[in-house]
Amino acid sequence: MISNIVEINWSALDRNKDIKRLEEEEFELVIIGGGVTGAGIAREAALRGIKTALIDKNDFAFGTSSRSSKMAHGGFRYLAQNEFKIVRESTTERNWLRNHFSHNVRPLITNIGGFTDRKISPTEVKLGLGIYDFLSDFGSKFKQFKKHKILTREEVLKEEPNFNPSSLVNLGQYYDTNVDDSRLTLETIKESKVIGDVVAVNYVKAEDFILNEAGKITKLKAVDVETGKKLEINGDQFINATGIWTDSLLQNYHRKVIRPTKGVHIVVPGHRVGNNHAFGLFRMEDRRSIFVLTRNEFTLIGTTDTDYILGKNGQPNEDFDYPYCTKEDSDYLIKTVNQYFPNANLTEKDIISTYAGIRPLVMEEGKSESEISRKEVIIDTENGLTSICGGKLTAFRLMAENTLYHIIKKKDGFSKDGKTREFPKKELKQGYSKQEYLIDLKRKEWDQFILDNKPHLDADITNILYQQYGRGAIEIVKDVIANPQRGKRFLQDVQFIPAEIYYILSHEFAPHLIDILTRRTEISFKVHYKKQPEIAEKIANIMAEVYSWDENTKKREVKQYLDHIGRTIWF
Repeated sequence: MISNIVEINWSALDRNKDIKRLEEEEFELVIIGGGVTGAGIAREAALRGIKTALIDKNDFAFGTSSRSSKMAHGGFRYLAQNEFKIVRESTTERNWLRNHFSHNVRPLITNIGGFTDRKISPTEVKLGLGIYDFLSDFGSKFKQFKKHKILTREEVLKEEPNFNPSSLVNLGQYYDTNVDDSRLTLETIKESKVIGDVVAVNYVKAEDFILNEAGKITKLKAVDVETGKKLEINGDQFINATGIWTDSLLQNYHRKVIRPTKGVHIVVPGHRVGNNHAFGLFRMEDRRSIFVLTRNEFTLIGTTDTDYILGKNGQPNEDFDYPYCTKEDSDYLIKTVNQYFPNANLTEKDIISTYAGIRPLVMEEGKSESEISRKEVIIDTENGLTSICGGKLTAFRLMAENTLYHIIKKKDGFSKDGKTREFPKKELKQGYSKQEYLIDLKRKEWDQFILDNKPHLDADITNILYQQYGRGAIEIVKDVIANPQRGKRFLQDVQFIPAEIYYILSHEFAPHLIDILTRRTEISFKVHYKKQPEIAEKIANIMAEVYSWDENTKKREVKQYLDHIGRTIWF
């Protein structure tokens, strides 16, 4: 029996009510940036009873938080840079994520090879994985799933027959996790709204600050991107969690903080590479690392790591909204995979989809893109703005807690009427929340629910629904039972069904078609680019029904999305 189902009615149909709250109410905390870091801060604030507003100029998880390698991992390669603290933090947070969002954060067997002629030797594989496991589990509340093991070359060829570089000596096999990054962001926001008083609105752009006589921020000037309406948001404390856009809000700061680097991924059918598990590989030419990842029936290949400098005169391109994969990026990845999997013979024709993101690395003089630390940095400016920069997706909860703790410790943190709000000592930095896991659903509960209710859904669909929606999948299945036509696949060979779109429109604040196809679901990721027009049209019809769109609005939404897909494919 499923108990304690927590759902919120969080629909873009109620967006005007949320805009009105932003205009009329006073907030203790205003967070600018709805990526995973901003979402995490909202959740930490909600746990402490802090009234919070969260805005983003685009959709939630629009930037880096939906364009990662889709992993929650400890960063094995950071051991080579002596970043032991970051590995410790990341593995610990990975283990918490696996416990807290177990439907979304799933075990991923990952292989790392030891070679006679490449960047990592057989001895380094054994030593590195021993340290990796130790840092993960020693003194930790949450433990990893299994310990690593070392396979001989002969054992590797039995388990991974398509992986056959000539100089391979042994292979280390360890456990990290798959994750849907954008859904992790969204579910963190949803959880914050269930726990506390959080108003979260996308497509609201921060424009400027209003200062008091002491030069401190008291209000945020913003604009509703959907309507053009200007608004002012009253707050006590303001956080800049905008990632790659950080510098745009750091007014009069003495230097640029963010060094943007582009990372590109391509998606191909899993059988074309033939990898049974994930691999961490090092390119022979420049010794940089890439992943070849298993993700359901697909293989995800990435990432590149290059400075994002596309503007005139070699200056960084400030339009970070839509970076894309180029032929050069794709060739870089395909060549490496074909070297390690010689029978694959991948070409551009195998590509299902591509995506590109920009990492908000913190500037470090004299270091290459791949050498820059992933440690976060917290910056306070004279006007009272606190900015959180850098960091890793896996450690978003810890970054959020550190940021909020930093503000609470400040002398003027959360002060009302000249008095500083007091927090019980245990709330200052409380570690992992003891709150009930609100979104997550354990697999045994889900399997029993399906067994008891017997919906007319194929096993691959019920598996994906559980993976993507956690407890929300229960509502989707109930809808299918009541409306069987909503359980029919949009396309014969894809797992997406109408019931999940109706659920998203009621519970996940998605104003636009592109929000659903690229961030609420993995349709842009998993559906072949040639089939995108058909599925986009079908989902736009549902949105037109629910949102009362006219024909012109529907066509505009479809065109916006297909224009985006067209820019991801260059051949």
